[in-house]
Amino acid sequence: MLISQLKAEIFEIEQRDKDYLALRDQLYTIQTKYRHLQDEKLLQDNDFKTRSDSNVLTLGSLRKEIDDTRYLLNEKNRANNDL
Repeated sequence: MLISQLKAEIFEIEQRDKDYLALRDQLYTIQTKYRHLQDEKLLQDNDFKTRSDSNVLTLGSLRKEIDDTRYLLNEKNRANNDL
């Protein structure tokens, strides 16, 4: 009776050990995926910031070009009106 009880306990401990190892592996996998996603997010954030900064510069340049073109148009209109 005592031997069968001890065998049952050993079996249960072995099962718990297997379950623990499986959970540990799952945790490691999840942690690895999480770190990978963090790295990916950082890269995407940096890419977004770079593109956003570039777009701000382009927008400023285009606004200046529009202002310069308007100025030239107004100058030409004044010159035409003087004729």
